[in-house]
Amino acid sequence: MRKCRQLILTALIGLFSCLSVEPAVAQDQYPAMDDECVNDHAGTIRKGDRKTIKSLCRKAKKDNVTIMVVTAKSLDDFQPRPLSVDRFVDDVFNDLDVDYEEGKDAVLLFISAKENEFRIVMGDNYSESLRKKASKIIRATLVPDFRRRKRSRGIKKTISRIFYEIAAPHIKKLKKAKRRKPTVMQGP
Repeated sequence: MRKCRQLILTALIGLFSCLSVEPAVAQDQYPAMDDECVNDHAGTIRKGDRKTIKSLCRKAKKDNVTIMVVTAKSLDDFQPRPLSVDRFVDDVFNDLDVDYEEGKDAVLLFISAKENEFRIVMGDNYSESLRKKASKIIRATLVPDFRRRKRSRGIKKTISRIFYEIAAPHIKKLKKAKRRKPTVMQGP
């Protein structure tokens, strides 16, 4: 009888210990980037604003420029939790599903909603003046709208400004350089 009680007690302890352990939630190292334009994991972008952003992404894509928005609820959603937001966003940018040449003309806007962290990463082909302008756009447009809890509107306005003030001049410069590039004639 004693062995039976001990066996039942051991089984109950094992059962309760299994029940008290929360199942582990699988976390990713980076946010999923299933869409080539908007990956709103924080659920902050409204349907109408998403439509506007996607339209701007398509316009840029016609000229081989990638614009992408990635939002996250929190940096705690990633394992291991990023120690440096800048390094993390650089890694997310490098993980974009674009080839190397196209990546030189890409722009990524990353937003972590809980921490109110905003980063913009741009490919190597952008001038320093356009990079500074992009940072100013974030500070002047996105940050104030996030403070006012107008997150979706702020993201849409920011992407709109990035398209018209950053990507469009960059595209114009690329087209101008392409027209100036002499064609190489091949000999017989």
